[in-house]
Amino acid sequence: MTSCLGVLLELKIPDLLAKEDKPIALQDLAEEAGVTEAGLDGFYKVLRVMAQYDMLDEHPGKTFSSNAATSLLVRGSEPSLGHMAAHQINTPKTEAWKVLPEAVRTGQTAFMLAHGGDTMYQYGEKHDNAAFGEEFSHAMTYFTRHSLQGGTLSLKDAYNWKGAKSIMDVGGGRGELLSNCLAWASPSTKGVLFDRPFVIAGVDLPGMFGAKGIEDAKERVELVVGDVMQPFPDTVQKAGIDTLVMKHFLSAFNDKDAILILKHCSQVLAPQGKLLLLQTLVPEAGDRKNNTCSDGVSPGLFSVEIMAMCPGGSWKPLSEWEALFTEAKLKLDSVQGVGYNMHLMCFVKA
Repeated sequence: MTSCLGVLLELKIPDLLAKEDKPIALQDLAEEAGVTEAGLDGFYKVLRVMAQYDMLDEHPGKTFSSNAATSLLVRGSEPSLGHMAAHQINTPKTEAWKVLPEAVRTGQTAFMLAHGGDTMYQYGEKHDNAAFGEEFSHAMTYFTRHSLQGGTLSLKDAYNWKGAKSIMDVGGGRGELLSNCLAWASPSTKGVLFDRPFVIAGVDLPGMFGAKGIEDAKERVELVVGDVMQPFPDTVQKAGIDTLVMKHFLSAFNDKDAILILKHCSQVLAPQGKLLLLQTLVPEAGDRKNNTCSDGVSPGLFSVEIMAMCPGGSWKPLSEWEALFTEAKLKLDSVQGVGYNMHLMCFVKA
């Protein structure tokens, strides 16, 4: 099923079907997708089975059209489920999954083993792999938007954003989370978006923040590039950060590196400041009731995915996060479930 979905995405079938206002014949769709005459029979069989699983619609005479599921997979300029799905099953990551048994046996990172020692981030930063890096950024933006929807408690209501004077998002990507935080905060609240150079280079301040009603983003938001393994630059030191957020970021690092990052965060956090960790929690040992979130996300399986793609990375249970932060002299103040699949953990200086 995953491979068949990969065919749909690789051949851009959702995008091609979305352009049609009536069912399109197999031969015509194949021609648009670049499928040869020799591949026509296999192409049909893939479309047929995907239609059987409601990923698109098949009509008499081997004609096909888009449906609600297909529409979700369209990859336009706006981040979508299609970007998320394509990122999860693209060729570089598939190559990593192939060597997972060897990586587990020898204690290596599968992605690095499959790609000559490059981490997933190093791979995406290479010029020849720019499409991979762009797809990753779109996927993470989509996942943030999706994860903050639904649930019984929204992130907006889970924290006193209006009381924050300066909010920094570490590893904040293109600014989806920070733009929401500033929209919930007071008009005087400042923001710092911190990430790697190629990520920050793709930030569209007017587009991302303007869409949330923040018309003065250029005055309120500072874009900062750097390396979290080093102390934050002076611009961050002087920003008066009283709320520092990280979403699904710290889980990309091994425990030793994560503790170092947290110490760097503490150095720029105001004495009474709050460090907010947004993370999907893996169930504690023996808990079989919380294996799947309300949106279908499986924390345990995602933990293996992070482990396979990021050296030392992993999603964790709450007890392991608390122990990690204790090592960095930070203590858990509160924890709340927010959105479809995440928990908001609030830490303060011990």
